[in-house]
Formats: sequence, C-alpha cells, structure tokens
Amino acid sequence: MTKSFLTRRRGQSLVELALALPVVLILGLLTADVGRAYFYREGVADATRQALRSAVLQPQQATGDTACAGGGSTASLSTTLPPLAGDTLATIGNQAALESTFTGTPAGSSINGATMTVTWHCAANKAITRATATSTDPGNTGSDAIEVQIVYSMPLITPFLANFVSSPITIKADVQARVQY
Repeated sequence: MTKSFLTRRRGQSLVELALALPVVLILGLLTADVGRAYFYREGVADATRQALRSAVLQPQQATGDTACAGGGSTASLSTTLPPLAGDTLATIGNQAALESTFTGTPAGSSINGATMTVTWHCAANKAITRATATSTDPGNTGSDAIEVQIVYSMPLITPFLANFVSSPITIKADVQARVQY
C-alpha cells in the first residue's frame, strides 16, 4: 500500500468520527435524561406516599387543626423538602425526604428543593376527623381525606432537548387517604 492511500484512509476515518460523534453523544445524554426522569419520578412517588402515611396518623391532627384555623372548607400548608427546623410540616416533610435519601438524613434527599403541599378538609376551623366526617368520598369537602402533593423540577442535561420539551421537567405525584384518627 502506498503512503497516500493510508493518509486518505485516516482522513476518511476522522471525517466519519466527526460526523458520528455528536449524534452518539446526544443519544447518550438523552438516555441519561430519560433515566434520571424515571429515577426522580420514583423518588417523588415514594416520598409522596411516605408523607401521606405520616400525615394521616393521629399525631398530625394538630398540624391539620393549625392549617384549618383560618377557616374555609379546605386548608393547605406547603414546604420545601427537606423542611426547615420549626416548620409546621417538619415531621411530615422529614419523613418524605427520608424516603429518597442516600445519606440516611433528610438533607441527603435526592429530591431536595421539591415542594410538598398537604391539604386537609376543614369544618369549624378544625381538620375533619373520622368522628366529624359527613362523607367517605375523598373528593367531598365533608370527608376526612388528606391530600399530599410533591412537585420536583428536574433540569435537563441534554443541551438542545429544551427546544422540544419544557425545561426543567416537572415531576409531580398526588395521593389521598382518609385519616386514621
């Protein structure tokens, strides 16, 4: 083989690499974004269920009463995860944050910065309990249902993907249950 043939062949390989490399990198980043979205979706769903498990317990009746003190048929309290010390929703929020932690502490939550909202149905400025409920339908404001919603914003790592989908991507979970008191 001649030297010019080998030089042309190396040049051709460089051109092929230059054309294929951006496509392969974009596909890799896109795959990473999809994997991250599933990871955070599971973290948000698990944290929401854990927050609801904590919110429906009798020790949280006082938190519901605090939320309902302003009047109205429903009342909501919101906090970021993990909540600050002294926050009204600290117990519920810490339980939610612990569900997706990698350090064993609420501050190690993979969904740090997510917003958690807990909604109670109210009557006479108190959270409705099983004893005061007038309905078992969670959609009825006379029921003793509690709703927990967690919303997390996931930033994208794929540079141009934001042109096709909203960035950051909002991952949300919403669950309801009746109180256990």
